[in-house]
Amino acid sequence: MRKLVWLLILLVALCSAWWAAATTQMQSTVNALLDSRRAAGWDVTLKDIGKAGFPLTLQNRLSGLSVAEPNQSIAFEAPQLDLSAPAWWPGDLSARAPVAQAAFPAGALPLVLNMRNMQADLDLHPGLSLQLEQMYARSTYLEVNGPDGLLLEAEESRLRVTQSSDAANEYNIAVLPGRITPGPLLRRVLGEAIAQPGGQPILSARMAVTFARALDRHSAVAGTLPQIDALTVENVDAAWGDVALGAEGALTFDAEGIPDGVLSLRVTNWSKLLDAGERGGFLPPSMRGQVNTMLRLLEARGSTLGGLDLDLVFAEGQMVLAGLPLGPAPRLIQP
Repeated sequence: MRKLVWLLILLVALCSAWWAAATTQMQSTVNALLDSRRAAGWDVTLKDIGKAGFPLTLQNRLSGLSVAEPNQSIAFEAPQLDLSAPAWWPGDLSARAPVAQAAFPAGALPLVLNMRNMQADLDLHPGLSLQLEQMYARSTYLEVNGPDGLLLEAEESRLRVTQSSDAANEYNIAVLPGRITPGPLLRRVLGEAIAQPGGQPILSARMAVTFARALDRHSAVAGTLPQIDALTVENVDAAWGDVALGAEGALTFDAEGIPDGVLSLRVTNWSKLLDAGERGGFLPPSMRGQVNTMLRLLEARGSTLGGLDLDLVFAEGQMVLAGLPLGPAPRLIQP
């Protein structure tokens, strides 16, 4: 009996020592990661970092966290961010924040995303590089704001990234925003489509991305994704009422990010899409007749009444839509 008691005491002592060492290492890793971003010119603020979760969970609580790139192309902040993992395998990492904000102020359409009950679960492959096997991110509430205010709200938004079993540098990505409620601008653009049966906007996307190398701890420390070599779009679908947009296809990218390949585009009830564009101010009334005539000619080349089936071709640095030259193809700029 005495031996059993001593064995239990020894076991508790070992578990306590492991928990203390592992949480300290997690804390050091977080600080090192933030220090590397500061050294790269990022604006990083962290008010406090503490330990919790004894004995079965390794947990670091970050308070007052905010990070922003030097060129202000992306920023993230969370008053409280909990990083946790099972004590027996720190590679199953979870990040939770009651509220968080991500901002993308640069570009043609600056966006600010406000999230509630955000959670991201990461499964890392055992090994020195800690390759990402899977990430599942979700938020019970997502608010997307543009320069003119609220664009849309989404409930139970989900993002899943899964490493392919065929190649370590290929990842399958699924984006499922959940139930979407348009903001004032989109309501004005969509018009009566929202009030129709099935008029609730729907959005989903599934694709496979091939990177130059697998996503791992080196990517996290560098703060950038590896170069994207190929993109296979299984489906990108957006619909509201009886108007729908869809895309599928495959592209490859050279070292400078110039695409090559074909995207097949589908538009259902394109005339109502023109109505929406005119209501939103994207299509001047003076150009409505010209655009309408051109799209009717493109419709006649297909087999779907009221629909468009168009190929967007990228080749030799140029873009061609249904045989019509559109000019130089845009380069893929690595995030």
